[in-house]
Amino acid sequence: MSETDHRNEPHVSPGELRAALAPRGEARRNPVLVNEHEEMAEEEIRQLREALEQSEAGHLELRAELEAIRKSIDASRADQIELRAALDAARGDAAELRAELASTKAESRERRNALEKLANAGFFKRRKVISDLTGRGVL
Repeated sequence: MSETDHRNEPHVSPGELRAALAPRGEARRNPVLVNEHEEMAEEEIRQLREALEQSEAGHLELRAELEAIRKSIDASRADQIELRAALDAARGDAAELRAELASTKAESRERRNALEKLANAGFFKRRKVISDLTGRGVL
């Protein structure tokens, strides 16, 4: 239908095309990656490497510190378990002592009442009160 008009297009000769596509001795650098200040880049790379080495050394120190803290926590947990066991034992002992105190108070009360009864008994009734108290195991 319509033919393209080749008169308006720029003409590239086959020789120019070959020259443009031929490999060059020097590699062409990507203009985006070209750094105008290579000296500054080398210094920055050196600083980054030093920072990386320092962070790795700091990382090892932090790991050692973390391990020490973990050991301390484990020791604290073991102490806590022991203290809880000791507390439970002390509570058991306290309960036994309270029961013994209550029984001693009851015996003391019973003996006091027995002595009052004996003190209030007349001369002739004392034998009967003593035998009654001995029978109950108070005296």
